[in-house]
Amino acid sequence: MRDINSILVLCFYIYVVLTIIFLLLDNRDTSTTFAWIFVFSIFPVFGQILYFLIGRNWRNPDKKKRLIHKQVADKIAALLEPLLRQQDSYTKELDQTNDLVNKHRLLQLLYNNSNSILTVHNKLAIIQSGEEKFELLLRDIEQACQSIHMEYFIWRSDKLTKRIGDALIKKVKKGIKVRILYDALGSIFLSRRYIRNLRDAGVEIYPYYDFKSPFTAHTLNYRNHRKIIIIDGVIGYTGGMNMGKEYVDGGRKFKSWRDTHMRLEGEAAAVLQSIFIKSWLNTTKEDLFEPAYFPIVQNEQWNVPIQITTSGPDSAWESIQQLYFSLIASAEKSVYIQSPYFVPDNTILLALKTAALSGLDVKIMMTGVPDKCLPYWSAYTFFKDLLKAGVKIYQYKKGFLHSKAISVDGEICSIGTANMDMRSFHINYEISTLIYDKKKTLELTAQFKKDLQGCKEITLESYAQLGELRKLRNSVARLFAPLL
Repeated sequence: MRDINSILVLCFYIYVVLTIIFLLLDNRDTSTTFAWIFVFSIFPVFGQILYFLIGRNWRNPDKKKRLIHKQVADKIAALLEPLLRQQDSYTKELDQTNDLVNKHRLLQLLYNNSNSILTVHNKLAIIQSGEEKFELLLRDIEQACQSIHMEYFIWRSDKLTKRIGDALIKKVKKGIKVRILYDALGSIFLSRRYIRNLRDAGVEIYPYYDFKSPFTAHTLNYRNHRKIIIIDGVIGYTGGMNMGKEYVDGGRKFKSWRDTHMRLEGEAAAVLQSIFIKSWLNTTKEDLFEPAYFPIVQNEQWNVPIQITTSGPDSAWESIQQLYFSLIASAEKSVYIQSPYFVPDNTILLALKTAALSGLDVKIMMTGVPDKCLPYWSAYTFFKDLLKAGVKIYQYKKGFLHSKAISVDGEICSIGTANMDMRSFHINYEISTLIYDKKKTLELTAQFKKDLQGCKEITLESYAQLGELRKLRNSVARLFAPLL
């Protein structure tokens, strides 16, 4: 019996050593590597299954995938050639007409890390409520005359989405092409009857990377967290709101829902179109890279400079994380951040603490009414050092805060789908819109200050009042932060 126990112990040690070597060769972030070592050590069998499903690094594509990426990029470049041709002149125009101190490098950063094109001739409306978004959307659907493309993380089966679905079916009957992508995990409760009704009416609707297939089970952790709509190639929507009634009234769990979205018209819609059509190609293998879907509109009276960037597990660079870091690092007066979850990595933490210690007004607002316990508890472990550095932290208590926005110096802002956490930076497919416009930035800043009225501020004194058991719970939750 002793011999058997000795053999089992030896096998376990060999397993641990081989696991550590395997994870080290993957060259992940140190915290992520240690988190996986912890999981493998505590749950040997389950850990391997979990790693296969959610842990593998897909950021290094093989030669075949790189070739496909290049072919798709070439098609996008050909269709967006008028915008690419004007990139230099737009950049010079922006430099001359806007007092954007130290912001020029942001233009170059997004162009180099994600081929993000600067578009200038845009009309943009920032939307601060679900009721406003869906009323505008229904109006735009009614007026659509060629195509409606939609890509969402969560799509519910409720009264609101029935209303949306009925409006889409009416357009299909009039010959309008309607295509929908939904995330297979985020929309796992979307009813089959709802999908069948849309398909029977002629709506093309598919799950993005359906993890339920045995051939794609390994993509379980790589969720499509984007929210995109493009109508006729000239109107676009993106931001934090998914497709569901709770984004209007808070649903059954919350008293209210606070979110930020946007509606845009103009050149930037063509960029959103290219993002959707690439996702459609990845899912259905249907190539929609046709000029008819890219009617680039250049209204000289519209002047809101925009860069749209994306990131995902197959991206060459973690472009949205780099964008957030650069925004914070380039700030000279203020940094205001809204994110429901706050599980940053060391680079973002360092940027925030450096900005606050330099005398800048740095404010972070997260939800104070959580829907997920682990990231909410984990966030507390980052508070002490940030507070000591001078960062001000607020928890929104009036309802659920789902807004993902950052504004800097009252000059430049970003609205998108990415939370201030490791999952959004490293794992999910995300999208973010960088807006080089003082008026829109001040509008976003005004809403931030309005939201402060519904917040509870976290101070060093209130943090110190947390019990030791709660601090231990939070610290345990942080162990899993790289995996959240």
